[in-house]
Amino acid sequence: MANEITYTGQGGDLRASEILNAAIWDLIYDRTDLRQICLKVADLGGSGSSTSKTAQVDFGNAMGAANADETTAAGNTTLSSGNLSLSVAQQIIAYEISDLLSVTGGPGNLGMADLARAVAESYVLRFTQMACEAGDGFSSTVGTTTVDLTMDDIYSAIFTLEQAVVPGPYNCVLSPTQFTDLQESLRSEGGALQFHAPTAEMLAAKGPGFKGSFLGVDFWASNQVQDANGGADSAGWMQGAGAIAYVEASAAGAMAGSVAAPSMSPVYAEFDRVADPGLSRIVAHAFVGVGIGEDARGVSIITDK
Repeated sequence: MANEITYTGQGGDLRASEILNAAIWDLIYDRTDLRQICLKVADLGGSGSSTSKTAQVDFGNAMGAANADETTAAGNTTLSSGNLSLSVAQQIIAYEISDLLSVTGGPGNLGMADLARAVAESYVLRFTQMACEAGDGFSSTVGTTTVDLTMDDIYSAIFTLEQAVVPGPYNCVLSPTQFTDLQESLRSEGGALQFHAPTAEMLAAKGPGFKGSFLGVDFWASNQVQDANGGADSAGWMQGAGAIAYVEASAAGAMAGSVAAPSMSPVYAEFDRVADPGLSRIVAHAFVGVGIGEDARGVSIITDK
C-alpha cells in the first residue's frame, strides 16, 4: 500500500510540536453539488440490473385536417420513440491512518471521524465532475474559442434553448474564469436588468457554487467544468430541467459490515484493520451513472479558459 497517514510522515504537518496545532486548517476546495439541477431517473439498488432504460416518446404531433370527402381514412400518425439508457459504475476512495497518529490525537486533530466525513464529501465532488463531463457533450454550442465569455454568449445560450422550446427555468454552470468574465461583461450592461446575488437563505438552500440569478437563469461556478479545444477553452453549459440525468444504486443495506455515510446516502463506508504494523483504513464506495437526458435541453458554452 501507499499514502498512509502516519505520525512520522504527514504527522510532521498534522502534529507539529507546538500546542497551536489544536485545529485542522481545512484548505479551500470546490464543494459545488450539482445533483440538485440534474434529474434522478432511478435508484438501481436491489433492482436486479445495473442499467436503467427509460422510454422516451415524442407526443409533439398536432392533429391534421381530415379528408374532405368524409370517407377516405386519414391513416395513423407515426409515434417517434426511443429510450434513455444509464448504467451505474463503481466509484471508490480510501484513507489509511496509523495507530500512533490516532492514539495521540486530541480535540480538533485529524482522526477517523474527519476521514468519514471526507469520503462522503468525495462523492459530491465526483458527481459534480461527472455532470460537468456530460455538460461538455451537448450538440448545440455557443461562444468563440480563445475569446472571453460575454453577455452575448449568455443571450445566445438562452436563445438556443428558447428556440428549441425548452421550458424554463434554466441553470448555467461555468468555470470560475468564465464566471468572472461574465461579471466583467455585466459591468457594461445598461438598462433595468440586474444580476441578483444570492441571499444567505439561497446559499443555505442551494449550497456552495451558487452565484445568483440573471434573466431568470440560476448561475453556478465549479472548477470541475471541463477543458475544451486542447485546454484552450472551458466547456460550461446552460440547461433546462432534464438535460442531464443520473442513476444511483443505494447499496448500504446489502453490504455486510458497511454503513451509509451519511444516512440514506448512496455512499457506503467500511473499516479495515491491519494489526501489524497498526493501521486503520476507511474505504468508501458509491455506484452512480450520469449522462445527457435529452440533448435538445442543453447547450455547451465554449469560451476562453
